[in-house]
Amino acid sequence: MPRPFVIAKNPDESSRLPYLVRLPLQDGDLVLATRGRFPADRDLFCYQLQEWPQGAEELEVLPVVRIARRGKSVELVLDRPRLRRSLFVWTQSRGRTLIFWRSQRSMHSTRPGVRIPGARALDRGLVIAVDARERYGWKFEGKAVALERRQLPAGDYGLIEGGRLMAVVERKSLPDLSQSLQDGSLQLTLAELAAVPHAALVVEGRLSELLRLAQERRVRDGWLLSIVAALQVQQPSVSWMFCEHRKIAEDFAFRFLSAAWRRQHELPAAPDGPEVEAPPPRLLDREAREALLLAALKAHGLLTAKEAAGLCGVSQVTAGQDLLRLVGQGLASAEGGRRSRHYRWASTQ
Repeated sequence: MPRPFVIAKNPDESSRLPYLVRLPLQDGDLVLATRGRFPADRDLFCYQLQEWPQGAEELEVLPVVRIARRGKSVELVLDRPRLRRSLFVWTQSRGRTLIFWRSQRSMHSTRPGVRIPGARALDRGLVIAVDARERYGWKFEGKAVALERRQLPAGDYGLIEGGRLMAVVERKSLPDLSQSLQDGSLQLTLAELAAVPHAALVVEGRLSELLRLAQERRVRDGWLLSIVAALQVQQPSVSWMFCEHRKIAEDFAFRFLSAAWRRQHELPAAPDGPEVEAPPPRLLDREAREALLLAALKAHGLLTAKEAAGLCGVSQVTAGQDLLRLVGQGLASAEGGRRSRHYRWASTQ
């Protein structure tokens, strides 16, 4: 049970903020000076103090149902019939950090409607790690994304920061999801995902199609739905999203990872995800590979498909195709037979 929320009179008579509030957070009390005892028709400006001042006269001591830090905000729910829910928000304005105490009523009166933080493509792009075991995966074409091939401790697509996985998406086709639900392997997958601060299971298909597929395999609808519901209750931190088709699933995964990146960088640090012990990232997108191969050709003069494969972290067949595209563009030339072929930078000839 959280400690109580306290409202007191500010002993500093020269202050323009006549009240004090003490938020009993898990990592220590947060003390704020503010204009009122609760935000009603308008948000209340707050100023953070280092400690609770001596001689502060307590006006209200209120039991707390729930208090939680959510990034740059603190959610507060009090145990009383009215004026229960409120939100303390940290924001930036002209280089200064401002704090506002908000309630549902004050938000309606000051800003009609609700603005949800966008998960648009980032101006500088996302670097998405793709698990080395992922086959026929998403390419995120048309989006500001660079792909890295590496071994992930959980999921198929992730964001890595400071050597740790901070957001992850597990991709499932309908047949794969149906099979993993029936054999019990999905429970283990979800347990791995739950260790990451932001995790989602994205399904390429509708829930109704999953049930139809189960019927074809003579699996009862009710049993399968019970498993789906039980797994979501068991791992509530993992979001499930059934998408109509592959394109929507890919787009949602991109936006989910974008939103996680924004939250991680705009808000205080989330709990550490699992550490990623993996070799250096491998570039997968074609343009990046071609740029890397051109730089290698320019530096060394000659390059084989085997050397190109090791350089880019792809198969020798893919590396050979990349080199042949450079030949077709007039940027390189091919010399020798099929087994002993090597490639030369065209400008050195």
